[in-house]
Amino acid sequence: MTLPRSDIAIFIPSLRGGGVERNMLNLSRGMVDAGYAVDLVLVKAEGPFLERLDPRVRVVDLRSSRVVAAVPGLIRYLNRHRPAALLSAMGHANIIAIMARRLSRSRCRLVVSEHTLPSVIAKVAGTPLSRTVPGLSRWFYPRADAIVAVSRGVAADLVAGSRIAADRITVIPNPVVTPELIAALGTAADHPFFRPGTPPVILGIGRLSIEKGFDVLIRAFAVLRRSVEARLLILGEGEERARLETMVNELGLEDAVDLPGFVAAVPAFIGAATVVVMPSRIEGFGNALVEAMAGGVPVVATACPGGPADILDDGRYGPLVPVDDPEALAAGIAAALEQPVAPEVLQARAAEFSLDKIVARYLAVLGLEPNGR
Repeated sequence: MTLPRSDIAIFIPSLRGGGVERNMLNLSRGMVDAGYAVDLVLVKAEGPFLERLDPRVRVVDLRSSRVVAAVPGLIRYLNRHRPAALLSAMGHANIIAIMARRLSRSRCRLVVSEHTLPSVIAKVAGTPLSRTVPGLSRWFYPRADAIVAVSRGVAADLVAGSRIAADRITVIPNPVVTPELIAALGTAADHPFFRPGTPPVILGIGRLSIEKGFDVLIRAFAVLRRSVEARLLILGEGEERARLETMVNELGLEDAVDLPGFVAAVPAFIGAATVVVMPSRIEGFGNALVEAMAGGVPVVATACPGGPADILDDGRYGPLVPVDDPEALAAGIAAALEQPVAPEVLQARAAEFSLDKIVARYLAVLGLEPNGR
């Protein structure tokens, strides 16, 4: 039986939470706004982001226990719903999407997208499929109609690790800036560090994991505190918490540093911060940098493999410092405090990552018109 046809299908594992899932939510909403019928096809319909999904987007639950087991379900979906275009995200899901399209009767246009550095993910991945993605992508990705990378760094990693020709890859950044983000940036942040008359607040955001480099940020903050009275907030949770807290205590920074864990109102904290810092060792894109710039908040980042150099245009919109260098990071933060880039300049740059502009670029690579059918 043939069921109602969708225009665009977006295939990802779940909505458990994370940058990729949030970006796909934004894209699905933007595509619906552009006049298209959109299905969000999930290996398993679970995760906290389900309740954030635009009600106009149809959820298709393949009810699979693992991504690799979703091939039959995705084949059935493609045969029954006949989407005009299929967009997949994340390496292992991309491989499954390519397999399913090839084994189905579908002639939809297939676009696969990479949001992280595959070579790095392969080293830290917890599943055999994820560890083999770079090798598999060498054979599978050329079968897609188009390949998208969210930054020049991700594209370069694909070329180096998977030997995919550079001209097969289109760089499209994440759709970060939405009306909801702009509104949330102006709301009040509930934390003692933001009380009137308190010192400047340096803000870091992300999973407390080794690749995010928050150990370097804490050491840089200790250097900064020798000459600047300031406070440091790091939002997020992860396996590095105990080590980071020990480092804070050893450096005698207990009164000036706080790691409050997961915070729902992250944009409010960004809007209230003095400087937002991304000290990553690797970073596929860097949503928090764009979010800060959208609020006119100065930013500092490392020149790590991935997206920060793209976002900051190689240092034009904020200091870009070497990886794993606390002294250089402290100097970058000091420079952002002393001579911040003008808010209107930052906001104009952030507008390049707005939902409507990024949706238009995705529609183009999907072979669709920008204003509906």
